[in-house]
Amino acid sequence: MHHDEQVTCPEIRFGSTSMLDLELPRSRPPRPVDLTVPADPPNLLPIINGGSGQTVSPTNETTLHGARLWSLIAGLYLAVYLVGLDLSMLSTVIPKLSDYFHTISDVGWYEIAYLVPICVLQPLAGQIYTVMPSKVCVKAPLMSQQLIRFKYTYLAFFIIFELGSLACAVAPTSPVFIIGRAITGIGAAGLMNGGLVIISAACPPRIRPMITGAAISLIPLGGITGPLIAGALADHLGWKWCFWIFLPVGAVTAIIIVAVRIPEQAPKPPFRQALSELPRSVDPVGFLLFAPAIIELLLAISWGGADFAWSSPTIIGLFCGSVATMIAFAMWSRYAGERALIPRSTMLHPLVVFGSAVVAMQGGSTTVVTYYLPLWFQAIEGQSAVGAGVRLLPSMISMIAGMMTAAVLVRRLHYVPPWAIAGSILSAVGTGLLTTLSVTSTAGHWIGYQIITGYGRGMALQIPVIAVQESLPSEELAMATSSLTLLMYLGSAIGTSVGQTIFRSGIPGALAQYAPFVDPELVINTGATEIQQLVTPDQLPGLLRAYNEALTQIFVSLGIVILTNPAD
Repeated sequence: MHHDEQVTCPEIRFGSTSMLDLELPRSRPPRPVDLTVPADPPNLLPIINGGSGQTVSPTNETTLHGARLWSLIAGLYLAVYLVGLDLSMLSTVIPKLSDYFHTISDVGWYEIAYLVPICVLQPLAGQIYTVMPSKVCVKAPLMSQQLIRFKYTYLAFFIIFELGSLACAVAPTSPVFIIGRAITGIGAAGLMNGGLVIISAACPPRIRPMITGAAISLIPLGGITGPLIAGALADHLGWKWCFWIFLPVGAVTAIIIVAVRIPEQAPKPPFRQALSELPRSVDPVGFLLFAPAIIELLLAISWGGADFAWSSPTIIGLFCGSVATMIAFAMWSRYAGERALIPRSTMLHPLVVFGSAVVAMQGGSTTVVTYYLPLWFQAIEGQSAVGAGVRLLPSMISMIAGMMTAAVLVRRLHYVPPWAIAGSILSAVGTGLLTTLSVTSTAGHWIGYQIITGYGRGMALQIPVIAVQESLPSEELAMATSSLTLLMYLGSAIGTSVGQTIFRSGIPGALAQYAPFVDPELVINTGATEIQQLVTPDQLPGLLRAYNEALTQIFVSLGIVILTNPAD
C-alpha cells in the first residue's frame, strides 16, 4: 500500500448486524506471522494515533504464533488462576481475620463483597470488550514518534484487581477490608471473560479448544490449591501475605500482556473515539435493572439458612424483588433490542441459552464437590486441611484430562453436542457414586468416583465456550462469553448455598437416628477437623455415620440436577 493512496474506512455501526460483513472467515487458515510487525503491511488499514478518525480494523495477523503466543497464554493463565485463588483462599483465613479485626459479624460480607461485583459487572464488561479496541496507541516524542501500544481494556480490569488486593493487605479495619474485596471483585469481573476473548483472538483454531479448556480448568485448580496456599501463608507469614502475594505475580502478568501485541478480530474505532462514545455504547437503564436483580439474588442465597430462615420475610422479599426486577430487565431488553445490556440476539441465541445452563450446572457441581468432599475427608477420615486438598487431586487431574479429550474430539470431528451430553452423564454417574461413600470406604472408592466425576465435568464444562468461540461472529463473542461466565459464577454461588442448606437440614435427622446424644447445632458450628473430638470413642461411630449421611445427601441432589439438565 502506497502512502499516497486514499484509505477508505468502512462505516461501523455498533450493535448492528452490518458488522457481520466485516468478519474474517474462521475457516481461513492462519498465515505465518513474523515476530516483527512491518511498518506498512499490505492490505492492512493502519492502526494509528487515537486522535485521528480512522478505524482500528482486523489485520492480516489474525493469530499469534511461537514465543509471543505462549508468553501471552502464560500471562492470561496466571491472571485466571489468581481469580480462582481469590475465590477460595478466604475460607482458610476467616478465623484469623475475625481475630485481627475483633469482629465476626462482618465475615459474611467478605465473600459477598467480592462475588456481587463479579456477577453484576459481567454484561457491562462484555460491552466494554465489544466496543473498546485491544490496544491504545499514543505518540511518544521521546522515542522517535514510535507508537507504544497498551492493551488497556484487560489491563484496566487487572490493575483494579491488584489495587483491591493491595487494599485488603493494608486494611486496618473490617470495613476497609470489605471495600478492598469489592474493588478486587470489580477487577475480577473482566478477567475470566476477557482472557477467553483474547484467547479466541490470538490462538490458531487448531489449538484454541485445548487452550480454552486449560484456561477454564484454572478456576477449579485455584479453588483446590487456594486453601492450601492460604493456610501455609497465614500460618508462617501472616494472613496479609495471602493478599500481598497477588502483587508480584500480577506484575509478571501485566508485563507479559503489555509486551505482546493482540490482533484485532473485529473493526473498532480508535481508542479516544471509543472512549468518548463508551457512555452511549453501553446500556445504563439495563444495568440499573440488572444490578439490583443479581444483588438481591446473591444476598438471598447467601443469607438464606444462615443469617435468616428461608421462610423469613427478608429472604422471601429478596427473591421476589429479584424476580420482579429481572422481569423488568427482560422487558427493557426486548424494547432496547441490540442496544440492550445483553443484546437480544445474544440472550436468545441457542448456543448461549443452552450453554449457560450447562456451565451453571457444571460450575455448581465443581464448586460443591470441591467444597464438601474435603469436609468428608476431614470429618470421616480425620485428615488435615492439607491432606484433604491433596486427596482432591484425582478430581482435578481427571477434569483436565476430560477437557483435553473433548478439545481434541471437537477439533478432529467438528461436532460439539455429543461431548457435552457424554460429559454430563459421566458427571452425574460419578456424583451418584459419591453418595455411596461411607465410613468404611477405601481409597479405591473415593479415587475412582472422583475420576469419573472429574472426567465428565471436564468434558462438559468447556464445550459451551468452545461452541461460542467457533460459531459466533467476533463482535458477539465478548457478550456471549460474559453471559456464560456470569452463569458459571451464579451456578457456583447457588450450588454452595443449596449444598449448605441440605447439609444443615440433614444433620438433625441423621443425628436423631444414629447419634441422638449429640446436639445438632454443636455439630453444625464445629469445624470438620474437630468433629471427632466432640464425643467419646464409643460414641464416635454413630456421629461419623450421621455426618456421612448428611454430606452424601448433597451429592444425591447434585447428581439429579445434572442428569435432568434440559440443555443436554
